[in-house]
Amino acid sequence: LPTSSSFYLPEEYSNLAYSEKDDFDKIEESLKGVIPVDAYNILNAHKDEAIYSRTDHHWQPLGAYYAAEQFALMAGVPFADLSEYETVTLPGYVGTLYMYTQSATLLNNPEDFVYYKPKTPVTVTQYDTHFKNPVAANLLLDPSPMPNSGYYMVFGSDERIVHVNTECKNGRNLVIFKDSYGNALLPMLTSSFENIYLCDIRYFDLNAIDFIDSVEATDVLFAMCSFSAVGANRSCIHNNLKK
Repeated sequence: LPTSSSFYLPEEYSNLAYSEKDDFDKIEESLKGVIPVDAYNILNAHKDEAIYSRTDHHWQPLGAYYAAEQFALMAGVPFADLSEYETVTLPGYVGTLYMYTQSATLLNNPEDFVYYKPKTPVTVTQYDTHFKNPVAANLLLDPSPMPNSGYYMVFGSDERIVHVNTECKNGRNLVIFKDSYGNALLPMLTSSFENIYLCDIRYFDLNAIDFIDSVEATDVLFAMCSFSAVGANRSCIHNNLKK
């Protein structure tokens, strides 16, 4: 998944970043038995919309929607139109960039955080990173007690495995290995798979292949931003081979 720098980095700062598109193309060339999902071009086509936050290093849920739609197309599963969701707008969002910097410029220039709630019911169970200690949960958290910089947390924290059982009875079971970018994808795929397992590869204490087999997955999606694919977090993927 590209970060916002792929589309909005000012030209005068282009020498400070590598081309994420080049990275994605090189990764795709090396894949064997894996279907690449082109999130870059679909997001580029919508870059004039609010697909990334101005005040946060994450994308906005609208960006996740377009990427999820592209994935569903490649996977050959149904996909709900955005009109089938309830739209929730939270004003005054200043995001993680403010949380990290305490910048008055960001504080004085907030944005809206807009997310989408599926209208169809789902059953959600959260587990620890060993896939133990199940607890019933909601798909999305209540943002009312959250600080303005924490609205992305409506999708929950990363240190858990989440199982979502849906009304889409197509026998397709999806495992998503993700970083925090992948959290926003989960609500967008509840009309596409019967069971979804959301696992953060940075906090995953099981062997990934054994886990995939144990939940009888029919599909596996790697949904991480470029930093996790080619930056420091890539070691988490490599180290999982030894678990």
